[in-house]
Amino acid sequence: MIYRKWSLLSSTAVIWGGVGAIGLAQFFLFGGKEKLNAYLCQEGEKLRQQDRAKMAAERNARVV
Repeated sequence: MIYRKWSLLSSTAVIWGGVGAIGLAQFFLFGGKEKLNAYLCQEGEKLRQQDRAKMAAERNARVV
């Protein structure tokens, strides 16, 4: 029987962990965080406007 220090499963996990670490490093080092924050702010404002329009329509429907 051959005993190995690394199995195929553990080496795969190490490789994907390294890829994930590189991805996170790029996200934080190259401004991905600011871009994501700006996108989320835009989406949040769009949803708030839709909510306001829906509430106004419901309010007008009750009054009539």
